[in-house]
Amino acid sequence: MGVTELCVIHPGELSPLSWPRIVRHLPEGTRLRVLELEALNGYWEHDPAATVTGLADRLRVTLDPRIDRLLVGWGVGGVIAEALAARMAVRPRRTILLDTVAPYVSHKPSDADLRRSYAMLVCARRGRAHLIPTDTLETMLERLAELGFGAVDILRKGYFQHARAHQFNARLIASHQPSGVPVTVVQPTGSLYGDLGWHYSNPVEALASGGDHYTMLTAPDHTVQLALLLSRWLTPSLVAV
Repeated sequence: MGVTELCVIHPGELSPLSWPRIVRHLPEGTRLRVLELEALNGYWEHDPAATVTGLADRLRVTLDPRIDRLLVGWGVGGVIAEALAARMAVRPRRTILLDTVAPYVSHKPSDADLRRSYAMLVCARRGRAHLIPTDTLETMLERLAELGFGAVDILRKGYFQHARAHQFNARLIASHQPSGVPVTVVQPTGSLYGDLGWHYSNPVEALASGGDHYTMLTAPDHTVQLALLLSRWLTPSLVAV
């Protein structure tokens, strides 16, 4: 009997409506449960006392332990998914981490990292892929504005919100000790990272997908590919393989 629930830990930035669009390409009958980290006060407030295990425990009490599920986490949500999998009375069929960096290699993002990820995010939200110059903040913001993605002042405010969120995520991840449960790690070709680093702490199956950190969830070609990867654990004839 195959898994019937796709349970996703979604940290925000992109709309959670990305997931129903992906589910349309999954086996019929797959149920979707999206756990939004931004619904947890300690996360959206960037509480310095917040921990991965604390957030995982808050999510765990919302889940019916009788349901067989595939557990997926995107970005920082993957670190929380790995912790949650170890705390569940009934382990998920599989724990899948989407472009999630491991605690052992997590570090504070540089200004260049943040400019690159913000340009990716804005383009993904608009559904239009562009090569954006990210040498300086002002050059990047002006180019995004020229493309019609918003006024420079609004884009600048969005950039600093993005930077604060990513800096908080990096601190949250780096302070965590992985549980060591087996995971499948999916890294897009345009990943935010080089080495995701999970092989230092966990048994890992590594898979690749198209897109970047954001368009793996938004661009039609890449979401179809991701759905095909997830279908392996949602198709009864393949679950036992």
